[in-house]
Amino acid sequence: MDIQTILTYAVLILIAIVVAFILYKVLKTAKNLIINIVLGFIIFFIGGFIVDNYLISYFPGAEPINYFSLVNLIITALTGVFGALVLLILSLFGITF
Repeated sequence: MDIQTILTYAVLILIAIVVAFILYKVLKTAKNLIINIVLGFIIFFIGGFIVDNYLISYFPGAEPINYFSLVNLIITALTGVFGALVLLILSLFGITF
């Protein structure tokens, strides 16, 4: 084996390690984002049920939540848990989308 072949293999191994590291970081971040979005939808639907059935009578201007409004679904999908909580709080004050 000559030196050029050894250097080629070394460069290919180094490139493979860098690509594996980048994929690990991206997939780790994607996993966290997916968990946040799923938890956001769970909180939105369970919190909406609680707001609609129990809390709406305690707030005079409260509005029921439209679960399948495109705006509500997009906000929850993009912001996750934080967006779901904001939508629930806004519905208690009578602001719905």
